[in-house]
This record gives sequence, structure tokens and C-alpha cells, in this order.
Amino acid sequence: MDNELTAQLTAFNQIYKEIDDAYHGYAKLHELSDTAFWVLYSLARLKPGSVYTQRELCADWSYSPQTVNSALKQLEKQGLIRLSLAPGSRKHKQLLLTERGAAYTKEHIEPLMEAERNAFAGLCPQERCELLSALRKHSELLKSRINEILNTSSEDWSPQ
Repeated sequence: MDNELTAQLTAFNQIYKEIDDAYHGYAKLHELSDTAFWVLYSLARLKPGSVYTQRELCADWSYSPQTVNSALKQLEKQGLIRLSLAPGSRKHKQLLLTERGAAYTKEHIEPLMEAERNAFAGLCPQERCELLSALRKHSELLKSRINEILNTSSEDWSPQ
């Protein structure tokens, strides 16, 4: 591997880790696990009356059902969310903020979301599009290369 590519990959991974650490630190400051933070984040971004299921959360955020289940139990115990069967379903649970959860997300999650919007708005529209496009392509290529070294199909393995 050439030195420039290695240096760029190292820089990419360090930047990714810096961003991940920023979210982790914010969650920890508010006494939330990373997963519990992302559950609340996901619910805070929904329009009123929207239905969001545990299955959708796992798919959207690449979490295993077991990981999400632990976070949901923690958030239920804190009185921030409640689970109920999704309309028309006998097994899919929808996630709902309680009144306490809605107040909590307004006070603690929405300010972070606003900071994110402001930071992202600091990029011009073309930079935002290019960033998202490049990250999506990198993600797909990385998963493909991992599948190659594991000698498996993408259906057999998926990162969590």
C-alpha cells in the first residue's frame, strides 16, 4: 500500500473516531449509553404522529436487535419511552416518547441536533452532497471487500 493512501486512510479513521467520540461524550454527559442516545435522537427527529418501530431503528442505525433491546429497557425504566404494538401488527413494537421523554429530548437531544445542522450548514451544498456520496461509496466498497476476505455473501454477514 502506498504511503499517501495509508496516510489518508489513517486521517479518515482518526476523523471518524473524533466524530464518534463527540457523540459518545455527549451521550455519557447525559448518562446515556450510545445506543440509548441514538434511540432518543431517532425519536426526536420524527414528525408528530409518525410510527417508528424497533425493526426500523435496527435497520436505520445498523444495530442488532439485542443491542437495541437493552437500550429500550434502560429508557423504559427511566420513563422516557414506552413500547406498544405497531398499528396493524401483532409482533412489531413501535417506540414512543413519553411526556417525560419528549421534555428530555427537547432539553438534551434537540440542542445537539441544532448544533449538527449548524455544522453541516457550514459546508456548501456541493460539499454536503460530495461528502455523503463519497461516504456511501466508501461504506459499500468496504463491506464488499470485507465480504471478499471472509469469502461470504453480503446476505451471510452484515456489520452491526
